[in-house]
Amino acid sequence: MKVVLTGGGTGGHVFPALAIAEALRECDSTVKLHYIGTATGFEAQAVPQSGIDFHDIRSSGVIGRSKVAQLVSLAQVSFGIVQSLRILSRIGPDAVVGTGGYVMAPVLVAARLLRIPYYLQEQNSFPGYTTRKFASGAAKVFVGFPAAERHLSQGNLLVTGNPIRSQMLSAQKSSGNTTQVDKNMILITGGSLGAKSINDAVAAALRSLCQLGLVAWQYGKTGLPKTVNSDSEELTQSGKLIAAPFFADMPDKLKAARIVVCRSGAMTLSEISTFGVPAVLIPFPHSANDHQSLNAQYFVDHEAALVIRDDKLDADSLSSAVTKILADRVLYEKMSSSMRLLSKPDAAKLIATTVLSR
Repeated sequence: MKVVLTGGGTGGHVFPALAIAEALRECDSTVKLHYIGTATGFEAQAVPQSGIDFHDIRSSGVIGRSKVAQLVSLAQVSFGIVQSLRILSRIGPDAVVGTGGYVMAPVLVAARLLRIPYYLQEQNSFPGYTTRKFASGAAKVFVGFPAAERHLSQGNLLVTGNPIRSQMLSAQKSSGNTTQVDKNMILITGGSLGAKSINDAVAAALRSLCQLGLVAWQYGKTGLPKTVNSDSEELTQSGKLIAAPFFADMPDKLKAARIVVCRSGAMTLSEISTFGVPAVLIPFPHSANDHQSLNAQYFVDHEAALVIRDDKLDADSLSSAVTKILADRVLYEKMSSSMRLLSKPDAAKLIATTVLSR
């Protein structure tokens, strides 16, 4: 069987695709995998490293741009459709699986024209534009959160949870670093790029947070706030702080964490739930259709997380939320249990078996 995967721009779309790819290979060692993405997206680096044949096309986002920019984007998408037709005709796949992002649109148009069945995997509580437009023609739409169902046609939906990478699942099953767990590691991340509002609040609250436990702070490419440089050196030397622009060992950090402070991207939340770690969530206020707030609310409704609005985030609100969870053992254990119950570790396998059984 031949399967083409597509989706990209950010890791939030690429990592689910790679998790599905891993599951497809585990379910059928003879499956032939290909990936269509852009040369400038995150997928261009991540996919070849996974041993999957990568094909790049032109594509661009259209929504939310000026009229001139939209015309340019439409021209790129049109060219991307032609490229996708050529690639799919040459490969002759049995199915196409899309995980979101603007690169997915020209590939799905080509799949429709060639009458190749396609599947969609939607990570967020509010489906992306491309998913909404192509959902009705999909063989199946796999959704990460039940809330997505109300925005899509019901006939072809399957709530699977979001597919998690094997390295995350392996870390969850391993024994982990009990020394760091004993220190009540507070894991803080604004993503690989960093989040200024989170970094500023952490900088202002750093000493009080370090009194609660070992702080592991992934501050991103934007760098440490200037106001915290002297404090960070002292706290690092005293063993109370681990600060870095990027944690390559994030699965191990999640395994060791007692609490996570982060944005509420769908894949971040799905990975956190795998480890049963309570969270303080700060939704990105400019996410499309405010989907990060909707994602966060799902976890709040299930008593697995607390939420701080970005415009309400400061040193006091952050310290208060973290302290509330860590200081109350009953609350902590309830939130941890609730978080674990939201985990869907078999999502990738369920998606793979559905695609392969067609």
